[in-house]
Amino acid sequence: MFGLFGSKKKNESVADLLAGFLIYQQLVGQIGKARSLTTLNRIDEAQTVLIEAERMADNYLSQNPHEKKAHMMLALFYSEVDVFEKAEPIIDRLLSSGEFQLNDEERLILSAEFQRIQRQRPANQRPADGPKGFTQIYCCASCGRLHNFVTMPCPQCDGSPQTVEEMARAIVLSSSHLKVPDLLLLAREMAKGRAASDVMPNLMTVGKTLLSTPKHKQAVEELFSELLQDKHKNHHRLNMARECSGCRKRILFSGDEECESCEVPVNWPDALRALVCMDNLLWLLERRIEVSSTEAFSDFVCVLVVMTNNLLRSQEVPSSRDRQYCLQLLAEMGVVCDLNKGAVIDTKNPKQLEIHLMNDRMREDSESYGIFLFKELEFFVTKMVDGVRK
Repeated sequence: MFGLFGSKKKNESVADLLAGFLIYQQLVGQIGKARSLTTLNRIDEAQTVLIEAERMADNYLSQNPHEKKAHMMLALFYSEVDVFEKAEPIIDRLLSSGEFQLNDEERLILSAEFQRIQRQRPANQRPADGPKGFTQIYCCASCGRLHNFVTMPCPQCDGSPQTVEEMARAIVLSSSHLKVPDLLLLAREMAKGRAASDVMPNLMTVGKTLLSTPKHKQAVEELFSELLQDKHKNHHRLNMARECSGCRKRILFSGDEECESCEVPVNWPDALRALVCMDNLLWLLERRIEVSSTEAFSDFVCVLVVMTNNLLRSQEVPSSRDRQYCLQLLAEMGVVCDLNKGAVIDTKNPKQLEIHLMNDRMREDSESYGIFLFKELEFFVTKMVDGVRK
């Protein structure tokens, strides 16, 4: 079904460093088998397969304690099955012990994986001196929608920086320079037709400042080079995924059973419905939902961006770890409100959402958007509880 998104992107990752390694291929096969069994709710069998896979990787490391690929393989296994507390010390040892001779590519990839593991975890488990937020997100300078990587075209409008200077400004429009609530407000203003430079008058100046130091300029140039090098492989458009197979018009609600325009059945698989649901929630966050300054709210936005990106570009369904964190964040947020708090959704118990229409605060469209938000949140919670099938 993901043929309509284009070919799967080949990310540079720890897995790429091990490609062609026979025991690695066997390990990946075991992980895939365990995931299939889990999808079929054969949990005990899946656990048995994972125990055997772990034993395989651990035994190889015991026989080859000084081989860097043996350590990488065990770290990859723990990372793939979301046991990050075991993957992290292995990668840290590879990077900092001096025992292993790593080339520049290996060090770069392992460092990126180490940072991802440290960052993409519940807020109370992140190191105090590490990067802030669940992930780094960007506001597209062309359309204002949020996305996960500045080195790939925007999945909404297909826009991307055309020069090094534009790349510098794109980096400024990210959670590394702005808080997540500010990015949402920026997206909201851009949706009204305003340019990013109008909403953020010092954007050009900050971009130039970023390029004024050799170190930062080199980093920006490397990101721009990566964008140009892989651009042809990364044109993944969400709008194409949402088209009706009959009339080609946009399907709005993730749970629609037929097209409202031509009544052709919407035979979307589970993963595509989940993708559309998360995209709808992001759109509502960018356009309608009252912005909150809490850490839980910002993390919820970031986790949504990560899960949407992973499903669209890499065909990776949300992990059990991320699903549980989303439910935790909704409970911590307590409420999600439409504009002017005309519609208020109680999320304290995500499995029993409640919607309240506030007559004294309602706008003309509060009821329709409030119900739309409620239905998408209900469907989202179902997917976070039950998981997403490919």
